[in-house]
Amino acid sequence: MNQKNRDTPSFLNKYLRKDTNPKRPFEFQAKIQEKQDVSPMEKQARRKTIEQNFSSLVDQSVRKCTILPNYEPSKCSSGRNGIIKAYAANTNQGLIRDYNEDRVSIILNIVKPSDRASENWPKCSFFGVYDGHGGSTCADFLRDNLHQFVIKESEFPWNPVAAIKKGFEAAETHFLAYALNSFQKGIPERSGSCAIVCLVVGEVCYVANVGDSRAVMSSQKGKKVTNLSIDHKPETEIERIQKGGGKIYQTHGVNEDGEQIIGPIRVMPGRLSVSRTFGDIEAKLEQFGGNSRVVISEPEIKILKLNSEHDFVALGCDGIFDKLSSEEVIDIIWQDLRNNDKLNLHSLLSQSVDSVLKEAIYKKSSDNITLLIVAFQVNQIKEELKEFRYTISNSVDRIEDSSHNNNRPRLSQQMQTRGDENYSGFSNQNSNNQSTSYFNNNHNIKLNMSINLQSRLFRQLQSKKNIQEEAKSKTKHSYIL
Repeated sequence: MNQKNRDTPSFLNKYLRKDTNPKRPFEFQAKIQEKQDVSPMEKQARRKTIEQNFSSLVDQSVRKCTILPNYEPSKCSSGRNGIIKAYAANTNQGLIRDYNEDRVSIILNIVKPSDRASENWPKCSFFGVYDGHGGSTCADFLRDNLHQFVIKESEFPWNPVAAIKKGFEAAETHFLAYALNSFQKGIPERSGSCAIVCLVVGEVCYVANVGDSRAVMSSQKGKKVTNLSIDHKPETEIERIQKGGGKIYQTHGVNEDGEQIIGPIRVMPGRLSVSRTFGDIEAKLEQFGGNSRVVISEPEIKILKLNSEHDFVALGCDGIFDKLSSEEVIDIIWQDLRNNDKLNLHSLLSQSVDSVLKEAIYKKSSDNITLLIVAFQVNQIKEELKEFRYTISNSVDRIEDSSHNNNRPRLSQQMQTRGDENYSGFSNQNSNNQSTSYFNNNHNIKLNMSINLQSRLFRQLQSKKNIQEEAKSKTKHSYIL
């Protein structure tokens, strides 16, 4: 199933108008390493050499110095954005395979469509990990377009659950139509992909899962670990598969050393080791012997209202969680967060992602490995209010001190423009344009100026708070975890 398709045609030209933006931040595709034409004996010798090298890495400090095959630095944020405090992601081909079919998509700020300009939208972000198989075409499609299908639904953002379900269904329909068209042209397109998605609307986190990737939440500074998704394996969905007319089986064999090898549990039709996917046309369409009721693309959705206890969510493919438990992944991340005080949070998350990938390699994961971490900053309004109060109080103190020194307060030094759009903008006031005599008036005028500034800030905060409360009141919470 993991055969690589190289010269894949451009899809969506016929079925969907594609928005192209080569500089889209944090939407990246791992470089696909070209397969070399080597004999099975040479490939087996290469694998044993790599495994022996990694098996010697006993000390944890040595593991951290390990270089991943065809390693590329993790992508990470440079500043916070609303409730998203920081994030980092990386994907790697892994220990055994010389190609990577995993993809990652991060849309930090979903832009409101022009035809809905009159609506007050909450801040929305979209994060996705796509574990492809049988080629990377389906994972490429999801990376570039799944979020667009979701946000173009009329229910978004006030009913994200309905938007996710309809968006996922539309994405599946479009890709199967493309795959069928490719078969009719004599170009077999057998690829499929799992998907784990985290959609943040305001202060509510929606996790949608199709397949055996996983989302894990760290709470209370790592003391509490919660799975936000269920691995869709054939053995966990036996009843649904059999009711749909399918069956499961397990392969047995003997390797070159005479040892018995037991393969993964698979589902028929499709011969997949996962029970929910996008794509996989041969498992779903009747003309190829498929059954659309067996391997499905319907997502399971969980909703979590974020609060001050929630630290971060980790999204990873099965290449990570086949070798590491949810608790082990969270523990590895917290080890880096606690032991590196000199780095900022963005760099720490990037380092933590690499640490998890290296640990999966050390445990001899034979799959592509991908991890994405999203850290949260909750109760944003209270934090802003506290910071504004401190800033205004500090400004008043500086005005009073300046009036005694040179009669020239420098309020512009206190009110600096914030890069985060959750902060109200302040334009620096040029003190040179102010008359010196204005500041030489009585002390009450200076205090009134600060009070007026404070009142304006509170009005801006109240307006932002009203918008967020309106978003919460319109959001359906029937699936809250």
